[in-house]
Amino acid sequence: MAHTLFSRPGLTPAQRDRAACVHCDKSAGLMSPVDVEGETLLAHPSCLSGGVTNGFIAVIGDTSTPDAYADTCAAGMDVADRLQIPARILVGMDHDVLQYEGAVILDTHLDSVASAVLATEAREGDMMALDYSMIMSYPMDFECGHCGEEDETAQPRRAGDEWTTSVCDSCLAHATK
Repeated sequence: MAHTLFSRPGLTPAQRDRAACVHCDKSAGLMSPVDVEGETLLAHPSCLSGGVTNGFIAVIGDTSTPDAYADTCAAGMDVADRLQIPARILVGMDHDVLQYEGAVILDTHLDSVASAVLATEAREGDMMALDYSMIMSYPMDFECGHCGEEDETAQPRRAGDEWTTSVCDSCLAHATK
């Protein structure tokens, strides 16, 4: 049995041993290190957002074909890296874009009805809505969002339709132990 690192009441042994998400107790999927009362535990990015969109930036682009979806996901990594904010790829029209911290709109947003509607809502709403080309003018950030150190291995990590902030390999290895 693994050594239990944290004795917070209400946590399962897997959560205490950093083998499962501190919120949902599932061990599958990419998890990010989180500070809980001075101890480092793990959580899925979607669990951290509590199922809501606060703390995430919406990435709006064409997702109507597998190739378009792959391109939009790649752009999501750039957004998370340059803005140092977790990014969520919006697929379909079942999203309230005004609940996000902001939106980054790709040039491909007019290639599908869903992304065109979401982009229009973002631009017309009272929120930050940036064009992807503007984001790309910022340099890549090699600062780890967990330890704060400059590290060329620091990069956003993908979990489903979301990207975390940049995390270096050593923090990722430490968090997944």
